Amino acid sequence: MGRKTAWRRASPPTGSRAARRLVTAASLAYVANCLWGTAVAVRLIRTKKLRVVHHGLFVVTATLTGVAATTPVWTRDRSALFLLPALVPLGVAPRTNPRSGAHWRVAVAAAPSYLGALLSRR
Repeated sequence: MGRKTAWRRASPPTGSRAARRLVTAASLAYVANCLWGTAVAVRLIRTKKLRVVHHGLFVVTATLTGVAATTPVWTRDRSALFLLPALVPLGVAPRTNPRSGAHWRVAVAAAPSYLGALLSRR
């Protein structure tokens, strides 16, 4: 009799579900922040009293990205390594003039990192 082997997928490494969720949360926060900033830039939203919303979204985005970027240290999921380059534009964006074109260019420079992290999870 031949030996039967069960072909099944190996269970994901411990903590990788949390890593995937953090990458997803960071990416969604980034998209929300970009959408809000774009809506303000094209004057769909007036932020005279709501300026704190964009700042709050930025803090959430930067925090989630920083935490998600550390997940390869405590899990075997390497998809978050794509987020490391995004930390540079996130560090530079607050120091650029929001009324200049440099602000949105710096913000968009992080997009490939988030896209890469999302696509590498598959």
